[in-house]
Amino acid sequence: MSYDYKIMFLIFFTVFALIILASFQIAFLNQFRWGFNIFLVLISLLILTKNIYSAIFLGWFGGFLIDTVYFSVFGVTSLLLLLTAAFLIILQKKVLLTLKSENILIITVFAVFFYHFLAWIINNILIRGQEKFSFYFLNSGIMAELVLTAVLLLIIFSVKSIKIFRFNV
Repeated sequence: MSYDYKIMFLIFFTVFALIILASFQIAFLNQFRWGFNIFLVLISLLILTKNIYSAIFLGWFGGFLIDTVYFSVFGVTSLLLLLTAAFLIILQKKVLLTLKSENILIITVFAVFFYHFLAWIINNILIRGQEKFSFYFLNSGIMAELVLTAVLLLIIFSVKSIKIFRFNV
């Protein structure tokens, strides 16, 4: 009986933490010009640690939470995060079999550029192609997000003394 309470508390705590994280993303991180996406970092982290189902759930639920108050077409962020998670899962299973610094950087580059490329495609479909491809990628926000995501993932995976994740570095 107490095991059921632990599971219920874990589910409640996870949903509450994701709501807090989405609130932080919407209130603070989306206001900056460089547009750092915390859920993309977490999805990359979960895929690199081989928590595939958690990454898919986080992509769907994180996108859903962001889209509830974000001023765009509902469901776009969730779709972008799910497609990016699927692409990263395939990439990790077929190409990047071990966890090295180079693989972390490769996942970061593919995650950020694939996410923004899909965002450009889906937004152009929805608004009938009013944004040029070259102008979309000529801002410093994508490069800043790429650098911040790579640095954050490398810092997380370089901490070897704390055994939070189950993987061999």
